[in-house]
Amino acid sequence: MMDTMVRQTVTTPQLISAASLLVRLSHPGQASLHRALEKAEGRLMTQPWRVDAGVLHIVSASQQNEVQLTDGDDCSCPCTRGVCWHKAAWSIVSTLAAAGLWPVADLPLPSVLDDDELPASFLDGDFSAFADESLTLELEPVYFEEVDELPVMVRRVRRAA
Repeated sequence: MMDTMVRQTVTTPQLISAASLLVRLSHPGQASLHRALEKAEGRLMTQPWRVDAGVLHIVSASQQNEVQLTDGDDCSCPCTRGVCWHKAAWSIVSTLAAAGLWPVADLPLPSVLDDDELPASFLDGDFSAFADESLTLELEPVYFEEVDELPVMVRRVRRAA
């Protein structure tokens, strides 16, 4: 029986670059798309975004109060020539999804924004989610010694399994 469970994966620069490369290889003659992919790679790591029902919601790089929407074919941005970076970002995210990942933004966009609410204002909210220590890794102790008045890590202690 095939496992139908999808695993959420926070996007990393390596995942984004790999997906971008796959998009480039599948569209070798589209220079406009290739330029847009270069912008999208960096902006997927620096701009808040989320995917809802196959539509990418991503904060505009030039207007931080605007969220652009794209489904890969149409985009809400005013771009009139070539491929906008929002569509290229959608191509990257959809390529990751096609590979079996459920991509999650490093900087997630909140699910609901009021008209007068800025995209980054969700960071001012309650951080009680971080009180859940089930997701925290227990780190092994590190020991330091001073060598020429500088602390130097000497060893890590391995726990017996």
